[in-house]
Amino acid sequence: MAKSKKGKAVIAGVAAVSAASILTVRGIFHKVFARQEKEDDAISLRYKDMSGMVRKKITIVSGSTHLTGYLYGEASAKGLVVVCHGIAGGGEDNLSMVKYMLDDGYQVFTFDYTGVYESEGASSVGFYQAVKDLNGVLGYIEASASLKNLPVFLYGHSWGGYTAAAVLNFKHNIAGVITISGFSSPMAITKEAAGRIIPTLLVDLLLPFAALYQRIIFGKNYNLSAIDGINSCDVPVLVMHGKEDEVISYEGSSIIAQRSHITNPNVEYYTETRPGKSNHMGIFFTKGGTAYYLAKKEELKMLHDLYYNRVPEKVLSKWFARLDKKQANDLDPLFVKTVLDFLDKNCK
Repeated sequence: MAKSKKGKAVIAGVAAVSAASILTVRGIFHKVFARQEKEDDAISLRYKDMSGMVRKKITIVSGSTHLTGYLYGEASAKGLVVVCHGIAGGGEDNLSMVKYMLDDGYQVFTFDYTGVYESEGASSVGFYQAVKDLNGVLGYIEASASLKNLPVFLYGHSWGGYTAAAVLNFKHNIAGVITISGFSSPMAITKEAAGRIIPTLLVDLLLPFAALYQRIIFGKNYNLSAIDGINSCDVPVLVMHGKEDEVISYEGSSIIAQRSHITNPNVEYYTETRPGKSNHMGIFFTKGGTAYYLAKKEELKMLHDLYYNRVPEKVLSKWFARLDKKQANDLDPLFVKTVLDFLDKNCK
């Protein structure tokens, strides 16, 4: 009888720890993937800042969710670039690079993931959701009379870098992929990010529950691998990453860290090593632009903290009036050239 009671107590204890762990994981995911609203005033360029840029609003269906996308530029025989955004941002946060692509003769398609900016959704759910959404976008393009015959390129940064590579698992007709600062799989970045803020022992405890939670939501594809996507085809892929990336470690969860496991013969690599430019955002910008962008981002965060996220409109307007958006979005010429050269080389 004593052994029976002890066994029941152990089972009850395990059940309690498991329930607490899954609730903890659920709370973390709800916070990380909370709905992201678009702010008209931002450090990144907005459409209203882009004089002469033409776009058409398009609605795409992803499952039961309506996504908002924009097709930029006039009809082009050169190609179409689909831009996949990172976390805590949306499609409109890439307009500085979009302009260079348009000037080089491409049409560009940007879109907001589920739960982001102008798209439907109470949250952005999890990492694999963006792959599902991109899959829907590519289905739309392939059914479009005006777009289906264009060479289609994928371009993404961070979460978008993962998404652009992982969607290759679904065998779309893609002319090339540019993945910037991307991670190799959802569980790889989950483990790495968690390890920065909680003890290793707690990470090891929670990780199986994080996997279970995502599997419940997404099924077998919850941990879809970007490396498997790249290796599943011979699509040309440009993998770009900064050596000092503080968000997705160059030697850790990144796609580039798995280069010894990449078998696709048409993959090339670009490592940014220049001081002040090799962090997560610095890979895009000039050195001065990177320093200015990061300083202004920190200033804006401090302002929101000071007013407990209720900054008076007058104070916020005054801060943005002093912001030099051109300097904050000054792209590095070598980065731009590398991207455009890749597009032009693979544009058939």
